[in-house]
Amino acid sequence: MATGDSSIYKGSDLIHDFSCSKCEEDNLNTEAQHFCPQCEHYLCAKCVNMHNGYHKAHIVYGREDIQKWAGFSMNKCDQHGNKLEASCDDDQELCCSVCVALNHRQCSSISHLPDLAKGFLKTADFIQLPAAVDEMRSRLDELKSTRTKDQTSLKDSYRNVLAEIKALRKKIDQILDQLEKKTIEQLDSLMEDLEKSQEEDLDMCADMQDRLKTLIDKLQQATGKHKEINSYIGFTKCQTKLNEAKTVVQEIQRRPKECIRFNSDESVKPFLKIFNHIGYVDSVYSIPKKTDVGHVYNAQSSTFYSVKIEKDPYCCNIVGICVLPSGDLVIVDRNNKRVKLLNEQYKVIGHCDFPTPPQHLLHTAGEEIAVAVSYGFLNEVHFLTVTRGQLQPGRKFTIDHKCYSIAHHQGQLYVGSSDTLYQYTIDGQMIRKIYEYSSHPFSEFMCAVSPDGERIYVTTSDKSELITLDKGGQVLSTLKDPDLRAPNGVCVSPIGHVFVCGFESHTVLQVDREGRKKLATVARKADRLRHPLSVCFSERTSCLIIGNNDSNNITVVKLY
Repeated sequence: MATGDSSIYKGSDLIHDFSCSKCEEDNLNTEAQHFCPQCEHYLCAKCVNMHNGYHKAHIVYGREDIQKWAGFSMNKCDQHGNKLEASCDDDQELCCSVCVALNHRQCSSISHLPDLAKGFLKTADFIQLPAAVDEMRSRLDELKSTRTKDQTSLKDSYRNVLAEIKALRKKIDQILDQLEKKTIEQLDSLMEDLEKSQEEDLDMCADMQDRLKTLIDKLQQATGKHKEINSYIGFTKCQTKLNEAKTVVQEIQRRPKECIRFNSDESVKPFLKIFNHIGYVDSVYSIPKKTDVGHVYNAQSSTFYSVKIEKDPYCCNIVGICVLPSGDLVIVDRNNKRVKLLNEQYKVIGHCDFPTPPQHLLHTAGEEIAVAVSYGFLNEVHFLTVTRGQLQPGRKFTIDHKCYSIAHHQGQLYVGSSDTLYQYTIDGQMIRKIYEYSSHPFSEFMCAVSPDGERIYVTTSDKSELITLDKGGQVLSTLKDPDLRAPNGVCVSPIGHVFVCGFESHTVLQVDREGRKKLATVARKADRLRHPLSVCFSERTSCLIIGNNDSNNITVVKLY
C-alpha cells in the first residue's frame, strides 16, 4: 500500500483505505494521512500544509486518531485499511489478509474471526466490557483531578520560593538586581519543565478517555448481520486500549510528586560580586521507599521479543533463562539445541550449539554459565563463558541420572531429575541426595535456591505444587493455588523474591519467601504468556523475563 504523499494517476488500480480529496480533484491518487472534519476532506502530507495555511483554526486528525475520521470502520485494519478477517494467536493481534502475508507468516496459529466471534456476545468478558471501560475512564478522571491538585501545589511552592527570593533580595544592595534576574530565570525554566510534564500527563489522560469513549460508542452501535464479528473486533480493540490505559495510569501514578525548593547561600553577602545566583532552585520529589524482600510486585507492561535466528529449524522452546552481571541474558532453546546470548535490548547476538537438547542453565560466577544436558543415556553439565560477546564452551562433567534443572549457591550445584534433587560440588562430585519425590516418571523437577541458601524451592507439575525445603531436604511448606496449574520454572531474585510459572494456567506467581502463600499473580495470559516454562528476574530493569513453550518470543513484563 502506498505511503506518505507519493502520487500516481487516478487510473491506477492501487487502492488506498482513504485517498486525498484535494489530489483527486487533480486526477491524482494519493493516500490520505490526515482528515479535517470541518472541511470533510481527507488530506495527504503535502495538501495538509496548504490546508493548515488557509484554515488555521481547523482541527486536523492524523493517522494516530483514525477512529475520529469520517467513515472510520471498526472492522478495518488500521494499518492497511482492509477488512479484518483473522487473529494471530501467537501475537494476539487482529489481522487483515495483508497483515497475515507480511507480518505473521512465521506464526504457528492463525484463527478465523467468524470462528472466534461465534457466541461471543453472550460471554462474560463482552458483557462486562462497558463496565470495565467506565471504570478505567473513572480512574483516569480521578487521576486528572489528582494531577490538577498537584499542579496547584506546585504553583504554591513556586510562589513560596519566589517570596523567599524577594525577602533575601531586600537584605542586599543594587548589585543583586542582576543576580536576582538570573536566579528567577533559572526558577522559571525549571517551573516550565515541571508544568510541561504535568500538562502532558493531563493531556494523555484526556486523550485516553476520548479514545476509550469513541471505541465503546462504536461498539455499542454495532448492528446488522455482522454484529457478532464487529462486536468481537470492537471488544479486542477495547481490550488493547484498556491495557494501554492501564499502562498510562500506572506510569503516571508511579511518578513522584514534583515540588520546588530554594536553598539560600548565606555566604553570598560578603562575596556578592563573585556569584552568578543568590541561591539555587531545584525540584523535590517524593521518592518511593526502597524495595525490600516483602515488596509485592504488580505488572506495569508486557512486551514480546523474538529470539528466533535464521539457523533455527524449529519453533523455539525457551526452558531456561539467566541474567549476567553485564545485563546480557543467556537462554536455553531446547527445540533448536542451542544456548543463545541476548544483549540488553533482547536481541540475539551469539549462540552455542549442542549435539543433544540442553534442558536448563544457571549463572555461577562472573561470566560463567552452567548448562544441564539430558537426552537418552547422556546426562552432563557443561560450562560456558561469555568472552567478547560470544559464548565459549569450557569444561563439563557427566552424571548418572537425568538432569532437567540446575541451581547454584556458594560453589554448590543443585541438580533436579524427574524425582530427586541432588547436591554436587562445582567440579562434579556428588555430595548427597537432598530430597526424593514420588512423581510421574516423565515429569520435570525444577529448582531454585534462596540467596542465603536456607531454602530450596522445587516445582512438581504432576501435582501442581510448589514445595519449599530447608537446606537439609526437610519439607517446610507445600503451596497449591488455582493460578498455579502444572508449575514449571521457578526463580529467586538476588534479594529473595520468589517467582514461579504456571504452565497450564498461563501465569507467573510471586510467593512469599517461606513458600506458604501466593502474594500476587504478577503475569497472566493477558500479559502475553503462553505456557510459560522458565522465568528470570532482572534487578537492573525490574523486569521478569519469561520463556514460553513452542514460541519464538520471550515475554518481558515490567514490574513496579
